[in-house]
Amino acid sequence: MAQVEKVERRLSGEALAGERVLYGVLAFRIGGVRRTMVGGAAGLAGVAGAAMAAAATRGRTAVPAAPLPVPGRVIVALTDQRLLVFSIGGAFVAKPKKLLYSIPFDAIAWLPKPELVPGAAQALRVQVGVSGEGILGFEFPRLKVNEGRNMINRLRRALPPETDTETAPGSGS
Repeated sequence: MAQVEKVERRLSGEALAGERVLYGVLAFRIGGVRRTMVGGAAGLAGVAGAAMAAAATRGRTAVPAAPLPVPGRVIVALTDQRLLVFSIGGAFVAKPKKLLYSIPFDAIAWLPKPELVPGAAQALRVQVGVSGEGILGFEFPRLKVNEGRNMINRLRRALPPETDTETAPGSGS
């Protein structure tokens, strides 16, 4: 069963009116791919660096300069109305369990282009500024980079142009 179907099944009864699931992709918290792939001790540098940046606004509530907690492995899903993050359940096959974050598109203050982290533990690192909440950071592992990039590009197209930034506001990158 594809991850999209697993997300649809998990959302049954909780989906918004007319909501369609477009993507469901396995992801890790920032630094989790490296830790899993090579046993390194990479930390939350990407999110922590952005968290120290000044809060960003988009005519809405400011984005607090703090990372949102994310477990080691998650399922990140995109519907036609919101971005979802689920904890993972299942002993052998990853499937969405608890809904951790449900972020409507109008709550996304900024979404910079994802960063491709090179090396043996290649990952596509994503940061999302969530109005009034903080910075959601996660990364897609090597085998999910293309699917993750497609999902984020689809999300970027659904957001207003002022949301699209080259880097996280105030990150200095």
